[in-house]
Amino acid sequence: MAGISPKNTVLGLLGTYDNTNEPMPDINKPERINGLCISFGAMAWLCVGFRLFTRFKVVKAPGWDDVFVVLSALTMTVALVGIGLATRYGLGQHFLQLDSVDTAREFLKRIYIFNASYCMSTAFIKISLLLQYMRLYQRGTRLYAACRWLIILVALWGLAYSAIAWIPCSPVSDYWLIDFEVDTSNVRCYGYGSQNVTALKATYESHAAINMLLDLLVMALPVPLYFYKDAQTRTRLGLVGILLMGTVVNVFSIWRFATTVKHEVTTSPTFDPTWYLPITAAMAVLELASACMCASIPVFWGPMAQQASKMFGLGSIFVTHEIKVETEHRLQHLDSRDALAADLEMQNGNPSMEGSEVDLGVRSGSRLEWAGKDGLRMQYQTWEAKDIEPRVRRD
Repeated sequence: MAGISPKNTVLGLLGTYDNTNEPMPDINKPERINGLCISFGAMAWLCVGFRLFTRFKVVKAPGWDDVFVVLSALTMTVALVGIGLATRYGLGQHFLQLDSVDTAREFLKRIYIFNASYCMSTAFIKISLLLQYMRLYQRGTRLYAACRWLIILVALWGLAYSAIAWIPCSPVSDYWLIDFEVDTSNVRCYGYGSQNVTALKATYESHAAINMLLDLLVMALPVPLYFYKDAQTRTRLGLVGILLMGTVVNVFSIWRFATTVKHEVTTSPTFDPTWYLPITAAMAVLELASACMCASIPVFWGPMAQQASKMFGLGSIFVTHEIKVETEHRLQHLDSRDALAADLEMQNGNPSMEGSEVDLGVRSGSRLEWAGKDGLRMQYQTWEAKDIEPRVRRD
């Protein structure tokens, strides 16, 4: 954040308005910021850990989407550490009330790390989600192609803004150069390090706006699965859950954008980054952590729920309705397609049946009713009459 004091520069806006009488927002307190970083960071890593355990140990099918979710979690952690350490150097206080110029420099160093890591983490998590979607869609379909092109777009966006964030000045150390007695007119900074207020605002606000747009596109991609006529109720409910979690991430993203615009990247009504940044940083923390959780929960929830059911004996089948057999006089033939449909219906109706074999016999003119522990009732008709009582063998 190099520069000196002409009024069209960032530091030129320092002290142009007295905002010291503004009441301190609750989020400006260091314990609030640190508590937010620690709690949501821990929850995000817990979800990522469950995801990795499921992919490597349960289903044994890791993929590139797991690599990118780990990269997102790692860069998220760097960002959280950066913003947490910034509380030691004045975050939450007024910039003009910092005890020394050295403190201001140390603050800007932490913000530099936080912002650059944030840019990387947001790109990594979007790529992870898109790679995850590519597992759902068949090659050659429009949705598969849409995922692929969106990955390229996100990668280019993330690369461009991450480069601007990590190298905002030449040399980089000019980003935290604050010296009112030295001519810094020849300092070469741009983007996130620009001395020009308009350029600085354009960089932050354009990244936030594109981030929101990409979030909406990524969230919309799995929606067509909901309307597939063959989609099961459980699949539809899972998609609703993903959309709800994605909506939460978008709310934090939009809120962050709104606070960025409101204070014009901490330059309005005066340049006071330590005072106006906490609310924007808090929304960034919530956005990154909830995005990691959103990408991880759908992966581990189903398989781990099944494992828990088996562990506690909840996966066994019990009969809640007696089997009723109504024999007809004429023999009805059950062809192979009907048999396959019945078998698929039973397996899809109660996924916890995995690990057990159910022999329902062969019946004719019969009506079979059963229910699993999930409360789902099923029935199938026209089985050839033999072996009236079902035989259940558990592994």
